[in-house]
Amino acid sequence: MAYAPPADILEVLQRIEYEEPLGPEDERYVDTREARGSQRTLDRLARKLGLLLADGRFFAPRQKHVLFFGHTGSGKTTELLHYAIHLQGADRFFLVDLDITKDLDRNNLKYADTLMAMARALFSRLQEAEIALDGNALRPLEEWFSERVLSTEAGRELQAELTTGADGQGGLPGLIKLFATFTAAFKANVTYKDELRRVVRNGFGHLADAFNDLLHRVEDKLQATGKGRRVLFMIDGTDKLRGADTREFFIHDAEQLLAIEALVVYTAPLSLKYEGNLAGKLDSDLVLPMIKLADQDGTPYPAGRGAVRDILLKRADRSLFAAEGDIDRLVEHCGGHPRELLRLLKLCCEFAEDLCIDSATVDAAIRQLASEYRRFLEPEDYALLARIDRDNSHAGNDERTRRLLYNLALLEYNDGTWRRSHPVVRILEGYRSAAARLAAADTAPSP
Repeated sequence: MAYAPPADILEVLQRIEYEEPLGPEDERYVDTREARGSQRTLDRLARKLGLLLADGRFFAPRQKHVLFFGHTGSGKTTELLHYAIHLQGADRFFLVDLDITKDLDRNNLKYADTLMAMARALFSRLQEAEIALDGNALRPLEEWFSERVLSTEAGRELQAELTTGADGQGGLPGLIKLFATFTAAFKANVTYKDELRRVVRNGFGHLADAFNDLLHRVEDKLQATGKGRRVLFMIDGTDKLRGADTREFFIHDAEQLLAIEALVVYTAPLSLKYEGNLAGKLDSDLVLPMIKLADQDGTPYPAGRGAVRDILLKRADRSLFAAEGDIDRLVEHCGGHPRELLRLLKLCCEFAEDLCIDSATVDAAIRQLASEYRRFLEPEDYALLARIDRDNSHAGNDERTRRLLYNLALLEYNDGTWRRSHPVVRILEGYRSAAARLAAADTAPSP
């Protein structure tokens, strides 16, 4: 049966999930490559990892840690799910996915936690693909755990919580269970978390060696069985870390990241891209462009507007809207940001009278979303946003600008070549006053 968007406002409302990525088979997916003004993002990522998509040539580097930047909610996870179709295969990559928001505590994350989760995800993926490893491949990691972790009080207590310990259930099943237990402890067990992190940190060099040895053996096995040539980790959720935690993970823990001889893609918040001390440590120039509604000079961009309209009408049937103009205004006021569009749609469903999204409903939704920005914007923010809108340029990377990018009050287009304030911000009194002062200064007579 062909997909039909919900035609009941209550159903539309209950189906809206901000954190829900759309997989390859999801009929709500809209191809936004042209709408974002860049067709090369997938090609560039593949080349960074050593794959030429045009003819399948493969020459992967020994290691590569790629940051995949983009505004929060701009669709990075959804796009990566679709990129995976092109990246995986017998003569390409063996993909291992990890979402840290599900497996770990994103409000208190260290790289040590992530490495434990990566190991668990790798073991689970190998088991799923029915790839068997001999004892020699697993032994270095098992020995590290036995000598470094299971000898501690926290390690012994956690091992006792297993219904069957690692030594009671050997091989991959035992390691999957062991790593799952420790990953859960990193997420929820405050008592053990600090001690385990200290053990991992103090023995990280040996852990990295054991993990790297395992990866090399796994990749030999993948090639021998025709299941892939290299392991590629895709780590999602790292773009949702808080500001200080983001810097701790990607900057302070960078040496630990780089000690792992793996191919890894991490989602990352756009604001991190402009941290000066990030340069040179990680591959940090790949951005998922925003969907643009207009070019830099203000000329409407039909591909972008059409894609955003399609995203909206995949979520809510056309019959729910009183007029085309109401759809157009929702498209315009989301700024081309998919999650902001969903936020506006959610508000419309909550405000709608007579179960119809009309002009008054759209007005109420826009005002409500604008009020949410008003709560954190400061007078100096409005002044900066007004100045950026006047010359429509990059406008620097100071701390205030990075904060506005992180909070979506400032949106970036065309791989960062130009920026514009969020459309709902421009209806706020603070912004209008700041813009009026700039205009007055331009027309004031010279002294």
